[in-house]
Amino acid sequence: MLEPKVWREAATQVFFALGLGFGGVIAFSSYNKRDNNCHFDAVLVSFINFFTSVLATLVVFAVLGFKANVINEKCITENSKMIIKFLKMGNISQDIIPHHINLSAVTAEDYHLVYDIIQKVKEEEFSALHLNSCQIEDELNKAVQGTGLAFIAFTEAMTHFPASPFWSVMFFLMLVNLGLGSMFGTIEGIITPVVDTFKVRKEILTVVCCLLAFCIGLIFVQRSGNYFVTMFDDYSATLPLLIVVILENIAVSFVYGIDKFMEDLKDMLGFAPNRYYYYMWKYISPLVLLSLLIASVVNMGLSPPGYNAWIEDKRHL
Repeated sequence: MLEPKVWREAATQVFFALGLGFGGVIAFSSYNKRDNNCHFDAVLVSFINFFTSVLATLVVFAVLGFKANVINEKCITENSKMIIKFLKMGNISQDIIPHHINLSAVTAEDYHLVYDIIQKVKEEEFSALHLNSCQIEDELNKAVQGTGLAFIAFTEAMTHFPASPFWSVMFFLMLVNLGLGSMFGTIEGIITPVVDTFKVRKEILTVVCCLLAFCIGLIFVQRSGNYFVTMFDDYSATLPLLIVVILENIAVSFVYGIDKFMEDLKDMLGFAPNRYYYYMWKYISPLVLLSLLIASVVNMGLSPPGYNAWIEDKRHL
């Protein structure tokens, strides 16, 4: 919790979820009527996003918990077979196994009891048995994030679901729709200011932007594509986005003027927004964002950038 990277990624998640810093929200809002209740819209979207995030969190951890439980049960079954094999070979004495435990259909609690007994009895010889403790906490503590969460952890878990092909199709349809929905806002944030400023045809500009984005995106589908995804995700989609949001906050609060902005809102809404927004926009938000930016830059300076790579020559080590 004290690492700046954690808070930077948390802030980035909020920016991505609400579309902040991309220009999409500003582009869409430009189509609203002048007297549109943007205060209600902002509060409603924030609450919907919050409850959606909570729901997504429950689903993600439920699936990861299910996956960890399945893998743990498989581990217990395989290691129980190894123990039975050692009993038959005489490597382990039958006398140390409690009589009420049936290793052919052992529970997690009984297996851990047997494991602890064997570990105490064998001591120095225990490591040669290559038995696994099969703790479900070890599976839950294995960090899975980014593409690994969507394309490895979830897909592996869904193979154990009832009617797994159906859930796999639904899951990847959700990913496709999620990607398309995100790109609508991103592309609109690029197209709208260009069309409004230079009066070019929107259809042609949209096609050009999409083709350009498609060509750039081809680097992510190479054999080395996952490394590019990691670098873009860590260094081009987090820190720059934080800087953009800080500049937007400064532009509204100090360059344009927070008092003038509050008067504009009063004119649009028909009532004065709560002073809470005034102090948040002018003092709290810039201070928190700048502190996060400074801490992130210092942290990145102390720990040089890098990423995990798969080395073919050491794949068997």
